[in-house]
Amino acid sequence: MKAQRTPWWHYVTLLIAGLLVGLIAASWASRHSSAMMSAPWYLTASIIGVGFVVLWSAWQVRRFVDGKITKMAPERSVNTLVFAKALGLAAAALAGWYLGIFAIVIQHAEVEYFATVAWQTSVAAVACGIDVGFGALGEFWCLMPPDGEKRDSGK
Repeated sequence: MKAQRTPWWHYVTLLIAGLLVGLIAASWASRHSSAMMSAPWYLTASIIGVGFVVLWSAWQVRRFVDGKITKMAPERSVNTLVFAKALGLAAAALAGWYLGIFAIVIQHAEVEYFATVAWQTSVAAVACGIDVGFGALGEFWCLMPPDGEKRDSGK
């Protein structure tokens, strides 16, 4: 299997797509007097929690590549790579979604409800941004050198 790093523009494309969808959904909800979509604190905590789980698993793969762990199933390293890629890409789209909602609700921040939604969505967007970084770092840690070669440590 030949794995490559996710290009940076994939993250940007998904961020913009999420932003557009978030803007459309929030403006529709605002015009139709619907409840605004927010991000409760437990959702933000679970977003960060998933990021830490994927990062921890990728760190285990890195330890295996460095020779600090002697046994690891090949499926685990491949699955961790897939999870790291999925985390980064999904978090980029979600960050755009929350930023789109934030852009609409911040215009009505004088109302307490909208101020709360603005605060919650901005924190969730930051959490998603952290997960994008976790996904990219996990992806870097999971890419293994070709057979028989050691990873270049940069020295």
